[in-house]
Amino acid sequence: MASPTGSTVHRLAAYFTEGLALTAAKLWPHIFSINPPRDIIEPIDDEEATALRILDQATPIPKFIHFTLNDRLMRAFEGKDRVHIIDLDIKQGLQWPSLFQSLASRPNPPKHVRVTGIGESKPELQSTGARLSVLANSLNLPFQFHAVVDQLDDVRLWMLHVKEGECLAVNCVLQLHKTLYDDTGGSLRDIMCVIRSTNPAIVLVAEEEADHNHHQLEMRFANALKYYAAVFDALNVSLPEDSSERVKIEKMFARKIRSVVYREGTERHETFSKWSKKMKDCGFDNAGIGDREKVQSQVILRMYSDSSYSVERKEEDGESLCLKWQDQPLYTVSAWAPMDVAGSSTAPQPD
Repeated sequence: MASPTGSTVHRLAAYFTEGLALTAAKLWPHIFSINPPRDIIEPIDDEEATALRILDQATPIPKFIHFTLNDRLMRAFEGKDRVHIIDLDIKQGLQWPSLFQSLASRPNPPKHVRVTGIGESKPELQSTGARLSVLANSLNLPFQFHAVVDQLDDVRLWMLHVKEGECLAVNCVLQLHKTLYDDTGGSLRDIMCVIRSTNPAIVLVAEEEADHNHHQLEMRFANALKYYAAVFDALNVSLPEDSSERVKIEKMFARKIRSVVYREGTERHETFSKWSKKMKDCGFDNAGIGDREKVQSQVILRMYSDSSYSVERKEEDGESLCLKWQDQPLYTVSAWAPMDVAGSSTAPQPD
């Protein structure tokens, strides 16, 4: 009965079955032989971009992440003339138009705005930079875009063109979990070392609030099934069952499901409590998420008719905001800053 175009349960069954089939072929290569198409594990850029745009229109998920982090970023940039954002995976740059508008509307807008976008597709980066430049020009914001075409693991400080006198922020949206393939923790430490060496005023982090990094298949499968059942339920409310747009979004999440079950690739999510410890081990303190950000996120949810979404502010393990579907946590956002010599945060604290 599993089908990628059936009911929510049938769709989940289809994608989890694919993950199990890949796992079976890996464990018993002399019994099973599977040659999966490339897009089962790796997204096709155009399809991924389309799915993200549809997700942004149909659900509050991207807006919750982008607008909440931007509101925190605005406070970090308060009174700063020269600002620089390093985006670890800028894609189409969906996060930044609203920030540009907020910066331009200030009584004293910054005299210099620079965005460094990291990504593996040069054409996509060029297209994103061109769109942001047109928008910034229309808002009379002095703007520069710097593209870094490389994998995140290979990015080094010299590539980022950090300059003195800039208030610098690093944006880590759904990226840090991709370092967890390295069980030694070396990949995460290397990236955080590069981030720390930029001397950022603030580091913004968004991650799936999920526990998918167990070595045991049974634990990964059970946790992933609970998590993605909530995601697919949310999509079922937002889009009709026969919607081609819904299928595009679900295929994007299906690649994550296969990666979690198959345990190949980079979808190894962990909960905020674990991320909080990892950030502190890498020399960062929680810089706080204030009531202002919670109010902003609640305004976003009111844009959608379904009331099953909610936002919860957590203070254990450091302050964070979590987007939930019914009782299932989905995404958590937080802000961090390097520890100074005394071990305290150098970033401005929330109201």
